Amino acid sequence: MTRKRETWKSHWGMIMAMIGTAIGLGNIWRFPYLCGKYGGATFLIPYMILLFGVALFAMMCEWVLGRHTKRDPLGAFDAIKFPFGRDIGAWGIVGPFFLYSYYIVITSWVLFFVFASLEGLYFGKDTGAYFASFLGSKWIFVVHFIAVTITSGILAMGVQKGIERACKIMIPTLFVLLIIVAIRSVTLPGAAEGIEFYMRPRWSGLLSVETWIAALGQVFFTLSLGMGAMLIYGSYLKDEWGIPMNAISVTLGNTSASILAGFAIFPAAFALGFGDVIGSAESIGLTFFVLPKVFTVMPGGHLFGGLFFILLAFGAISSAISIQEPAIAWLKDEVGWTRKESAMFTGIILWLMGLPFVFNGFVKGGLSQKLALLSKMDIIIGQLAIPIFGILAIIAVGYFMGNRGLDEMNKNARVKLSHTWVKFWIRAVVPIFVGLLFVLSLIRILQDNRIIPTIIPAAKDIAFTPIGITPTTIFMIVFISLIFWGGFAYTTIRVLTIEKDKRRRTSSGLHHSR
Repeated sequence: MTRKRETWKSHWGMIMAMIGTAIGLGNIWRFPYLCGKYGGATFLIPYMILLFGVALFAMMCEWVLGRHTKRDPLGAFDAIKFPFGRDIGAWGIVGPFFLYSYYIVITSWVLFFVFASLEGLYFGKDTGAYFASFLGSKWIFVVHFIAVTITSGILAMGVQKGIERACKIMIPTLFVLLIIVAIRSVTLPGAAEGIEFYMRPRWSGLLSVETWIAALGQVFFTLSLGMGAMLIYGSYLKDEWGIPMNAISVTLGNTSASILAGFAIFPAAFALGFGDVIGSAESIGLTFFVLPKVFTVMPGGHLFGGLFFILLAFGAISSAISIQEPAIAWLKDEVGWTRKESAMFTGIILWLMGLPFVFNGFVKGGLSQKLALLSKMDIIIGQLAIPIFGILAIIAVGYFMGNRGLDEMNKNARVKLSHTWVKFWIRAVVPIFVGLLFVLSLIRILQDNRIIPTIIPAAKDIAFTPIGITPTTIFMIVFISLIFWGGFAYTTIRVLTIEKDKRRRTSSGLHHSR
């Protein structure tokens, strides 16, 4: 039986909403931090391999599950007769609550730093001490409440009037602001060293298991996979929109933002004397106490600091919306509540769940103590829980839907995927590869917490000697630009053109039938 389901109003709005659910703190805070920690382009290479070899197929599988069943995650797994489907699908409802509980707290930090940058509140101060002081101030309660209210308010307005309308404004604006900050960064005197660090691979780092584990967690985190968001957004897809090309467009659009974020951060950090922080343990706070240092010595720092945190707020809010949406969809579908009631109720619950992370900022000690609870939750959710759900979605389509799933994937698609090789890839290659990295990640976490002896060695520091812009760096810049920015522009224009041609043929057919 076909279920009545609200859908995206326009194709462009759908693409922006899908990119919006993926673009956020994972791109502009987490990606540069991990990229710096694991050696710039040394991290980029496994990231790209896993992006196209694993994450792209995981995204298509979540869209297939959503559109085919027209259900929330709990109902979707149950509808295809997946073993313990309702129990497994429940993670797509409950899991995002745990992710959102600390994600929205970080979003609230971003909102505060918009104001702090424009007003110059941290200028002339120790930005590390300023950030630590903010975490233990009354302002954290205020901005935390504002962040939850904004996301719940947008969601209360619905798919078309709320999510789609907001993302059509926020995501293009985010790209424009990110480009402005990136241009300012790469034109600073001495920025070449940062570009070289970011774009020149150190090949020995590719042998590090830890680098691949980090890259896997990042591709799932940044694309909002394994948390029910892409599945529920997929349930709003119209049948006439082909999945493969749209998935490629969204994947390229998301990573385009990550690449731009790297160009905004690394050149400026090296140009202004903060290159030694990149890759160190302190770089996890890059966005909130190292970048503000950059802005304080940057000409026009108030403006560029404000612009940076505004764009980060856009990305964070658009992702927070997608994380909260699965629970709202479940309350509407399974409980029968209205969207406004669901948005208000989930907003209250999620605000309460975020309070422990807020109160953790009041503990005595440095930033490591004040962020301890949040860091632990990020490891549990980002490296363990999210990949598990992502694997299950792939298995659900590959094994339990079989040809039905592949037919749904190719429905009305101009570029159709071969059943034979896609079935082999999502049944064997992807689950085995992701499963292996998941096990290695679990072992790494257990040994870091001294529960088991050291089995996997920690990643070694990757030496970086600045030698100017090398031919390898130039090649990487051109290659990255063509693949991500050029590819995103081409595929997006292509899918929109295909949709326009379909409408024209349909309109012409109706005219002739009369």
